Amino acid sequence: MSLENSFNSSLRLGGASDKAEIERLIQENQALKRAATGSSFGAASQIPFEDLEIQDQIGGGGFSLVYRGLWKGTPVAIKKWFDPNATEQLMQDFREEVMTLQTLRHPNVLQYLGACMMPPNLIMVTEHMPHSLHSVLYSMSAVDLDRKRAVFMLQDIARAFIYLHSRKPAIIHRDIKPANFLVDRAWRVKVCDFGLASNSRSMAGAGTPSYMAPELFDNKPYNEKVDVYAFGVMVNEIMAKEVPFGCMGAAEIRSTVLSGGRPELALSAPKPIQELTKKCWDTDPTVRPSFEKVLELLKDAASKV
Repeated sequence: MSLENSFNSSLRLGGASDKAEIERLIQENQALKRAATGSSFGAASQIPFEDLEIQDQIGGGGFSLVYRGLWKGTPVAIKKWFDPNATEQLMQDFREEVMTLQTLRHPNVLQYLGACMMPPNLIMVTEHMPHSLHSVLYSMSAVDLDRKRAVFMLQDIARAFIYLHSRKPAIIHRDIKPANFLVDRAWRVKVCDFGLASNSRSMAGAGTPSYMAPELFDNKPYNEKVDVYAFGVMVNEIMAKEVPFGCMGAAEIRSTVLSGGRPELALSAPKPIQELTKKCWDTDPTVRPSFEKVLELLKDAASKV
């Protein structure tokens, strides 16, 4: 799993195939990351645990849970890491995700506010947004997400990834799915959860199977185009309002994707969106468009929806 891929060009498909060289590049990336962000957190971003009022749980998975809460009277989201063994790997995962998010400033990226770093209270505090894209699609029956609004929301997401992929080194999110996008009351969308983006333990092998590109399933070198692939799957999901691959298990999804299968195309979607979807989830990463091109195509589609 690669955070900010300083070795981006070296890991393109058909590139570095030697495992020792790949591991060297991963270690080099970690060193560059620490040099860029510093090995410790600034005092200004440290939040004492007693300053937080933790309320109801609103999300989570793996080794972290997300709560609604208050920080000095301000509504916030509180992400808390947990592990009964408090392993060094957990500490490293926590540090890396915080290091990733604290350097980002963009209207379509969740705003980092600070962190508590005293075990067992490993906590990251961010702005609070009322809804996830997943809840908008599947839990809020009163919400009518019409196609024009959906296209504008997808433009927000594309803008976020233009920014993330343009970072030096690029940030590859690796876990694009509706649950990892938050929506405010003005329908603005922000990307969150940089857990896979910030973890450099391996090149591939982890993620949400329904959105994983073939090269990830195949444990091949990858680049930022895995995010484009996942975006294409999510575009189709938003248009169809159906979970990709339905009730398939991970092994069946892997087999289907590696044999060229994709979720059933949303035939009710406008033709420009169908064409964009197919470009994004192409088997060949070099055929998939950049997010700059994705945004251009979405703007064109908005005028035709």
